[in-house]
Amino acid sequence: MPTPESPPKESSLRLHRVVLVPAYNEARFIGSVVLQARQHAAMVIVVDDGSQDDTARIARDAGAILVQHETNRGKATALNSGIFYIRTMAKEALEKVQAVVIMDGDGQHHANDIPILTTPIFAGEADLVIGSRFLEVKSTIPRWRIFGQHALTAATNLGSGFRVTDSQSGFRALSLPALAKLDFGSEGFSVESEMQFLVQEQNLRLREVPIHVTYDDTLKRNPVTQALHVINGIFTMIGQYRPLLFFGGAGTVLLLVGIGWGGLVVSRFYDTGQLAAGYAMICVLLSVLGMILISTGFMLHSIRALLLSLLHKKE
Repeated sequence: MPTPESPPKESSLRLHRVVLVPAYNEARFIGSVVLQARQHAAMVIVVDDGSQDDTARIARDAGAILVQHETNRGKATALNSGIFYIRTMAKEALEKVQAVVIMDGDGQHHANDIPILTTPIFAGEADLVIGSRFLEVKSTIPRWRIFGQHALTAATNLGSGFRVTDSQSGFRALSLPALAKLDFGSEGFSVESEMQFLVQEQNLRLREVPIHVTYDDTLKRNPVTQALHVINGIFTMIGQYRPLLFFGGAGTVLLLVGIGWGGLVVSRFYDTGQLAAGYAMICVLLSVLGMILISTGFMLHSIRALLLSLLHKKE
């Protein structure tokens, strides 16, 4: 009687993974991050984004392939550099690779979750897998982080039209076909949100899996400044990727406010017999501006659809 085929062992699956780690001033953690990731991947690539400490030396000593920026250029650019390096690697080096795992260099992510992240890709079920902190809460997460992350996720979901539970997670896995389609134009930490917009645009399959996280007590960055930076990036991407929503939504709000203001002008005219000229001018201004924004949204939406159609034909 034939026995069922056993699943591949982790020791063989690691040959099909590459880990990409963008890092800036992570000398405290980068060595352990690389050593732990190497247990689950054929190679670990660290992009040193202009660090002023020993991040580069420690990463290299731990066995990582090092890509360096002379100055700090932001997480999105660091990921672009790492992705470009992977794309230009020798064909023999990529022969077995099926998934690229992206993880932060601050020790927040657990390398033991790498197999969980890549399972949907190896099964042919996903092109992008997000490690979610909130799909199943497996770690102690500060309340202020939960509130902030949920707010940013809600904004990203609304803008991209694609719903996830953790849009800001930096622990992700990509298939090689997906990697070939991704180029990031955002700056800094809004790159995670941009991936969600690109998934929608490129018709990629997205899955989430639960992960563990560990938070260091010391914050490297001001969380308010970082959140504002991400919000600015989200609004920029909504304008670029979904102009009808961005301009049309704003225009609709202004138009409705203008109409409501006009109702107030009419009501006062019937009550007093006098025209409130100032209110009337505000009504006209808001209505005209609203209609201009709505028209702009439709025009940019049509232009963008035409450009995408031409690009797809060239491909």
